[in-house]
Amino acid sequence: MLSTIHWVRVLVAGVLSEVGVILVLLASIAIYKKLFAGATSEPAPGAPSLGERIGYYVAPAAGFVTTGLATLWAVHALDTGIMANAAAVGIVSVLITLPFLLSARREHRLMYCVAFALRLVAAILAGVVSSA
Repeated sequence: MLSTIHWVRVLVAGVLSEVGVILVLLASIAIYKKLFAGATSEPAPGAPSLGERIGYYVAPAAGFVTTGLATLWAVHALDTGIMANAAAVGIVSVLITLPFLLSARREHRLMYCVAFALRLVAAILAGVVSSA
């Protein structure tokens, strides 16, 4: 089973999925600031920052989409081992973001677990689509 995994593709796809999330978050913050320029003030002490608020809601969906797309790229030319490679991409993308869970606020940890589950589901769905 492990011999059918193309590790370079899997690792690149996992990294690309996280880079995609970061780009989506940066774009979301920029768009929010552009649309609501002047409407945002400095948060009260202890209140979440704009990036933290946007990341809480946008990152799980962005992770689902970017992991799915990265998985499709990773398995597009494979004839065998598609599901194993797809699952490996999902696992790698979760492992890359695991340190964020460990350093997250206690109230955000559930959302990280949801985001991890979404990444794994996206990778498996991409594998199913590719193998069909």
